[in-house]
Amino acid sequence: MNPLLSHIRNPTTDSAMKRKSVLLLCALLLPLAATADDASISGFGTVGYARSDQPYAYLRHIDDKGTFDSDSVFAIQVDKKLAPEWSATVQLKLASSVSSDSRWDPTLAWAFVSWRPTNDWLFRAGKIRIPGYLNAENLDVGVTYDYARPPAEVYSVSPTFNVTGASFNKVFELERGDLTLDGYWGKSNTDSRGYLRSDVPGLASAGPQFQPIKLEARGLGLTLHRDDDIYVVSAHKAYSRKKDGQPWTGPGLVTLPTPPFPPGIGYYDASAGAGGQSANALDTSILYAGADVALGGDVRLAGEYVRRKVANLRGGLNSTSGYVSLRRQIGRWTPYVLGARLLSDSSSLSMWKAINGNTVPLFVPNAAFINAYQRAIADIFSGYDQSSLAIGTSYALTQTSKIKVEWMRTRVGVTSGLVDAPPGVDLNRQRINVFSLSYSFTF
Repeated sequence: MNPLLSHIRNPTTDSAMKRKSVLLLCALLLPLAATADDASISGFGTVGYARSDQPYAYLRHIDDKGTFDSDSVFAIQVDKKLAPEWSATVQLKLASSVSSDSRWDPTLAWAFVSWRPTNDWLFRAGKIRIPGYLNAENLDVGVTYDYARPPAEVYSVSPTFNVTGASFNKVFELERGDLTLDGYWGKSNTDSRGYLRSDVPGLASAGPQFQPIKLEARGLGLTLHRDDDIYVVSAHKAYSRKKDGQPWTGPGLVTLPTPPFPPGIGYYDASAGAGGQSANALDTSILYAGADVALGGDVRLAGEYVRRKVANLRGGLNSTSGYVSLRRQIGRWTPYVLGARLLSDSSSLSMWKAINGNTVPLFVPNAAFINAYQRAIADIFSGYDQSSLAIGTSYALTQTSKIKVEWMRTRVGVTSGLVDAPPGVDLNRQRINVFSLSYSFTF
C-alpha cells in the first residue's frame, strides 16, 4: 500500500478497548475522589446544534441534515490539594471522536500534578493543555467565549492541544499588569484525518481516512495582562510520526517515456523513490500572535494570527491564517461580527491544482486507476483557501450559562481541507452557510 494512503487503517480494537477501560475506571473514581478532603469537583458542557445549506460535510460533521456532533462536549473535573504547594487535577471529557466520524469517545483530557513553590512559579507534569493561544486552556468551555466555536481557520492549525509532558509558568509583575512566560514539552497520540472524494480501485475507498500518529511538541509563549486586555505571542515546534512506522511522502511527477507515449504525458506519484519527497517525521513550526483588547463603550477587539510551516515536506499545511472580531456587551447580550481567513502558500496551492487537474489519456495502461489515484493524492496533499464571515450573539442566562446563536458564511476559493467534497463537486468558489445554536454551562 502506498504510504500516502496508509492511514486507511484505524487504531486497533485492543487499544480502543484498553483506552475505554481506563476511562471507565476514571469515571468511577472521579466522584469518589471529589468527596475526599481538600478536593473540589466541577464540570462544563455545551449542547450545540449546527446545520448548513450543503449536502457535503464541513468541519467533519456539519451538513444540511444538521448535527450535534460538531459543537457538543461534556466534561467533569476534580481538583485536589495534596499539600500546601502541591495539587492534582483530573478531567474526563466526552466529545466527538478524533479517530472516527461516527462515534463519541471519552478521553482523559487532563491528568496532571501541579507544584507552586512561590506565587510567581508554577510547574505541571502529566497530561496538560498546551499554552500559547487566547483560548487554549478554555477551548472546550463554551461559556467562556461568545462565538459559537473558536474559528476553525485558526484552531484547526495546531496538530494537538493536549500533550503528556511538563510545563512551567513564570509571572513577572509590572507597573501595569503582569507578564507571563510559559513553556512546555510533551508527547501525544492522536489521529490525522483526511478525506477521499472517490474510490481508488484496489487501494482505498472513498470517505474519511484516519492515520494514527505519534507527536512530540514543545513551545514557549509570552502573555501580557494589562487591565482587561490580553496580548499573546508564542512559538511551537512539533514532530509527527506515523504509528505504523511508514514515512510521510510528498508527490513527484513521473513522466512517461517517449516513445511509445506522446511527449508531455505524466502522473504524480507519492510512492517512496518515485521522485517525490519522503520524511520519517513531519517537522512543523507554528508562530502565533493574538490579542483581546477593550476599545471603550463595552466594545472589544480580538484577533489571532498563525503561520504554519512544514520544513521537510511539500503540502497544503504550509499556511497562514487569522481572524479579527468585534463584540459589544449590551446587558446580557453580546453581539459580535467575526472575519477569518485560512490560506496555504501559493506554491502549495499551485501544486494542488496541478495534481487535481492532471489526467492521463485512456490509451495509457491502467489509466482509470492512475486518474483516480491523482484525485486521492490531491485529497491527501490537501490545500486551504477559505474565508468566513460570522454574525452572532450570546445571551448570558446566568454567570455560568449562555445561549449562543450564529450565522456563518464560508467561501472556498481553490479548495479547503476542512470540507469533505463528494465526487463530482468542484469546491472552487463554493459557499457554505452554517446556522448554529448552542447552550453552554459550567458547574
